[in-house]
Amino acid sequence: MIGGLHSSVTDIQRLIAKALRDRRVAGHEVLAGGLINTNLKIYFDGDFKPVVLRVYRDGATACDKEVALHALIHKHLPVAEIIYSGREDECSFVVLEYVEGITFQQLKRTGDLTAIQQAAASVGETLARIGRFQFPAPGELLVDKSSRELRVGKRFIDGPDPIPRILDRFLASPVFEKRAGADLISRLHSFAWSHAATLPQLESACQLVHNDFGNRNILVREEKGMWRVAAVLDWELAISGSPLLDVGHFLRYEHHWQPLREPHFSRAFVDHGGYLPDGWPEIVRLIDLTGLVECLTHEDLPADVEAELFALVNTTLTMAT
Repeated sequence: MIGGLHSSVTDIQRLIAKALRDRRVAGHEVLAGGLINTNLKIYFDGDFKPVVLRVYRDGATACDKEVALHALIHKHLPVAEIIYSGREDECSFVVLEYVEGITFQQLKRTGDLTAIQQAAASVGETLARIGRFQFPAPGELLVDKSSRELRVGKRFIDGPDPIPRILDRFLASPVFEKRAGADLISRLHSFAWSHAATLPQLESACQLVHNDFGNRNILVREEKGMWRVAAVLDWELAISGSPLLDVGHFLRYEHHWQPLREPHFSRAFVDHGGYLPDGWPEIVRLIDLTGLVECLTHEDLPADVEAELFALVNTTLTMAT
C-alpha cells in the first residue's frame, strides 16, 4: 500500500515510471525521520543514482504547496531537487533527488563537538537565508488554484499578544486537556501571559518560516573538511511569519549548562542578516512553547513522543522559577 510502510515494488514501480520510464526499481527502504509523510529511498538496477519517493498523507494540498515553495526557493537554498510531481488515484507524490548526508539529529548523536558546531553555524546561515524571502502579509501559505503560485491566506490570529493568545487556543483543545490536566493548563496560561510583555511585536512579521525546523529535517554532510547543510527537508508546514519560530524550534533541545549548537548557530544567523532581540534565548523558548503544546493536541502520538514533549514543556516552565 503506497503511503504505508509495506508498499509493494509493483506500486512503487508504477509511480516511479511516471517520472523515470527507463528505470527498473530494484528495491526500496523507508527513510527515518518523517512523522507525517512516507519517504522511500528507491534503488534501481544498473548505475542509476537512487531517488526519494515522497507520498503525502494530506494529499494534493500538501503536495502542491511543497512544489510551489520549491519553485520559489530552490535556486537560493539547499533543498532536494524535485524531479516529478503527480497523482495516482488519491495518492499525491513527488520524486526527489536523493541527497547524501545525515540528519542533524544523527550528527548530534555522534558526540563530535567540532562537527556539531560547524554544522550548527551552517544551519544559522541557512536560516538567515530562508528569512530573506518575504510575503505581503503574515499568515498561512496556500497555492492559488489558477496560477499554481503561493499566496498568503488568513492570519493565525489578529491583534496584539499573538503568542499567549495562540497558546490559549491550543490549551483549550479537548485532546490536550485530557493529556495535561487542569493544573498544568492553568500554569501554562499564567506563564505565557506573565511573560507577554517581554515578547517582541510579531503580528506584522512576514518572512518565510519553515515551521518544522528541527533536527530531523536538516541534512548535513562534510565537505572539504567542514560540516555544512546539505538540504532542508519537508516544507509543507511553511508559513509567513517570524523566523524566531524556527530559531526556537532548532534550539528546542539545547541546554545552557551543556551547549552544543550555541553560540555558533546564533552568531552565524546574525552575521548573515538574521535578527535576534535582546533576551532572545528566553523569548524563543517561550515562542516554541506554542509549538510543543500544538503537537500535544494531536490524537495519535506515540507514548515516547508524548513524554518527550511534556518534558520539554516542563523545562520551559522552569524559566519562571
